[in-house]
Amino acid sequence: MIIVFAEDQTVSVFPDVDSVRRECETVDVEKGVYSFFDEFGRHLLPRWTAPVQRKGGLFGWMGSVGGGSFELELNLQDNGLAFQTSMANVVAMEPNRMFETIADLARLVAENRGR
Repeated sequence: MIIVFAEDQTVSVFPDVDSVRRECETVDVEKGVYSFFDEFGRHLLPRWTAPVQRKGGLFGWMGSVGGGSFELELNLQDNGLAFQTSMANVVAMEPNRMFETIADLARLVAENRGR
């Protein structure tokens, strides 16, 4: 399970990293729009396996952005507070099959951490 907090203060829950890759645009991941956590509330960082590609446009037009691929790896510098901070700032949860409420998600992570 991957928990994804977006900068718009919403949280999404995905079953695996492949689902995250499908739903989170790589350019947004690169910009830091999302924060990723596992089912224990441990912070995960993207490790790029292929860079995001940009093709320049003309006369100030940005052009196209695409491609890029990443894995998610445990952030060894995480002290556990990043998840708590992200949860405290959540205003909504995207619909998912695993949890009905933000409180349900928080409860599962707390139970997992207690193991």
